[in-house]
Amino acid sequence: MRTTSPYIYVIISLLLLLPACHRPLSGDDALLEELDQCIAERTIYHLSRERAADSLRSLLSDTLPHYERFEIYGRLVETYRSYNLDSQQRYTELRLDMAHDPFERQVSLLNYAEVLMRSGMYHETILYMDSALARPLDPVLEPYYSHLQRTLSGLMRDFAITERERQAYTAVTQQYREQMMAVHPAGSFLHELVRADYLYEQQLYDSALHVLQAYEQANPVEGQYEEPVFAFTRAQIYRKMGNNHQAEHYLIIASIADLQNAIREYIALRELAVLLYERGDVERAFRYMQCAVQDATSGSERVRSIETSELYPVIDGAYLRHMRQHHILMMSLFTSVLVIFAMLVGFLFYVSRKRHQLAALNDRLAQSNSQLLESNQIKTMYVGRYMEMTSLLIDRFDNWRKQLRVLANNQKYDKLEAVLNSKSFTQEQLEMFYHDFDEAFLHIFPNFVDQVHELLVPEAELRIKPGERLNTDLRVLALIRLGITDSKQIADFLRYSLSTIYNSRTRMRNLARGDREHFEEKVAVL
Repeated sequence: MRTTSPYIYVIISLLLLLPACHRPLSGDDALLEELDQCIAERTIYHLSRERAADSLRSLLSDTLPHYERFEIYGRLVETYRSYNLDSQQRYTELRLDMAHDPFERQVSLLNYAEVLMRSGMYHETILYMDSALARPLDPVLEPYYSHLQRTLSGLMRDFAITERERQAYTAVTQQYREQMMAVHPAGSFLHELVRADYLYEQQLYDSALHVLQAYEQANPVEGQYEEPVFAFTRAQIYRKMGNNHQAEHYLIIASIADLQNAIREYIALRELAVLLYERGDVERAFRYMQCAVQDATSGSERVRSIETSELYPVIDGAYLRHMRQHHILMMSLFTSVLVIFAMLVGFLFYVSRKRHQLAALNDRLAQSNSQLLESNQIKTMYVGRYMEMTSLLIDRFDNWRKQLRVLANNQKYDKLEAVLNSKSFTQEQLEMFYHDFDEAFLHIFPNFVDQVHELLVPEAELRIKPGERLNTDLRVLALIRLGITDSKQIADFLRYSLSTIYNSRTRMRNLARGDREHFEEKVAVL
């Protein structure tokens, strides 16, 4: 009993693709992103196909009538077409084994011939197709038979070694193409598709595009099952015309439909990978070709695996070179970053060092300014003291002169001579000088005596006479603190003998705590 027309086999065998969801064209970049997403989610689509097969298998039981079981096996064959060739073969064999009437046997033989053809067993394909013609072919099966013959001759032409064989298979392909056009009415989808294919083979590319466009104007294909087939056919035509941009666009559409409908026979995706490789997108081309190889292998698509494996090493080698170049580039960038970082660290270290040096210089400058200010204060103080003492000495010498004049006018020569021979006046002035010096110095450096004691050993004692504030040793050190270090200058200034100064300096160094050689240097900065 014929419960379902086998004409459906022709439709599905020709299309190989199921309708994709409607999507507005938003540029090839957006489509490529959608395609990448489909590849990432293809296991979800595969699971949907497996669930459909499981649902059909659940309908099988031993109590089913013959025709229903034969029908379910046929639907399972369609479910696994272009998805898993081994499973398609299994249910084709089961169908062939249970075929009773001539029609069922012819359908099963043609189904099995299709499986063999997809496995690359062309000689066995011919034998099974000839077996189907053991009796006159049912008219309903003529489109399916013509399609198989046209596909087989086209494949054998592609694998032909000599030009003579290629021309012979080309003629056979054209013969069955004409048969297909004859069995489908003009204006129908399959008629116009085969007609465009014929014009494509004749290199009449503009005419082929015109046929497809005319059909689309009368019968919009967007979102329909015809869309991916038209997209792939358009891509082939544009590729021959040298318009790779349009070819890539339509190959992306066809590839998305393949993936969304769990079609593992990735003809479009493989062709797209080649185009992307040619325009330099090696990384994406490698991913697409790798996807095509993996799913062709999983689906047991032996012919497609062979076709894909011829191109895969080329793209794989280019991808490896690309990755090596990328690695070299990344290493170069990394090295450059390290060098820049090292230079930056060195620069920061240099700047930090200079800042420390500048800070130290500023400290020394501040210290110098402080010392200069202190020196200016000392100078100011001593200038004032010098002017005051000079004025006082002038008054004292003027009074002494007046006293001597009075003695001379009164002719008291004995007293005059006694005064001139006495050293009391000089000693008195010297004591006044020491007193003024001590007062002036300690006014500027009030802690000087205590600081000197800190530089001396604990048992050292600096004895100071009653009524004095500094002794001889401290006055010598005071002059050193004021920057006068020459012993002769010190002796002249204090009106001491040079030996007294030497002895004082030696004695103080011997009383110094720690390094004696640097004792006076420490005194100079108190």
